[in-house]
Amino acid sequence: MNTSSNQNFTFTISYISPRIKMYLNKLNENIIYKIQEIRLRNNRPIVIVTPEGSSFLTTSGKTSYINSSNCVITTQNEIDDTFNKMCGYSVHSHYEDIMNGYITLPNGARVGVCGTAVYENEKVKTVRDINCLNIRIPRNIIGSSEQLFETIFKNNIENILIVGPPSSGKTTILRDIAYQLSSGKIGKFFKVSIIDERKELFPDNKWISDFCPNVDVLSGFPKGKGIMMAVRSLSPEVIICDEIGGSDEINKVIEGMNTGVIFILSVHARNIDDLKRKKEIMHLIERGGFDKIVFLDSSKNPGKINSICDIQEVFNENIIHNNDFSNMFYYNCV
Repeated sequence: MNTSSNQNFTFTISYISPRIKMYLNKLNENIIYKIQEIRLRNNRPIVIVTPEGSSFLTTSGKTSYINSSNCVITTQNEIDDTFNKMCGYSVHSHYEDIMNGYITLPNGARVGVCGTAVYENEKVKTVRDINCLNIRIPRNIIGSSEQLFETIFKNNIENILIVGPPSSGKTTILRDIAYQLSSGKIGKFFKVSIIDERKELFPDNKWISDFCPNVDVLSGFPKGKGIMMAVRSLSPEVIICDEIGGSDEINKVIEGMNTGVIFILSVHARNIDDLKRKKEIMHLIERGGFDKIVFLDSSKNPGKINSICDIQEVFNENIIHNNDFSNMFYYNCV
């Protein structure tokens, strides 16, 4: 079993109400290794999400695809207890994050928050009656980006977009790219700046100190502001951002690229058609600064690369899909 995955699971569930944590601790290690999400919903069974899909946690500490009386039901008190503990018993200090629909734990686990919006002057003031928590288990997988370094980064570091649906491994690959670039693994210690708005990419300072000696992390800053701060004060060779998309973010990326900084970004999209519907991303592509697009597979195969193409081929839709990366080759989409 992956030690990092086990540690992240153990740390993450330490925030969960004791009765539920007891059942989660009974899970087989093979299941723990695969867990992507744990969903707690008021007065409903606990859902465990793995690449195989959704199943239910049972009182025997196993998972089942049948919703039966043996399933563990979450109470409102347990959701309240878990939520308050995740907020460090200071909900107010997490106000901005909660307004964006999530909390981030110290190990980078993102917890989606679902409840009732309270409006004031036509704006959401707060969220009350929290009834669902979606807990995503983070993973640190050293070497997950090696395919890219054997192909598109073999000779030069290029501007790339990493594209994939939720839970396809975008954050995991970005984290490993930062490690590979900053640690001298490819013959040079690149200066890397991470704009970590949601505190997911590098929440653990020990992981940075142990594995990423030439990384600077701007944690909690809006991506647009963080990019400009990095460009002006940190002289990065590479800037990495997760889940780029807003118009301000795109404009700041363009400004940063004009200074000669390399950008490695991830984008939420399931395929080319989905990508083309994102006006801001297409504006960025049309500016001509990006060299390659990497399409990831799905939550069933996190970290699996479906295709790599030159950016202009996105418009031609002439992408070669590769179903077996055991022997990795670079496809130039011709």
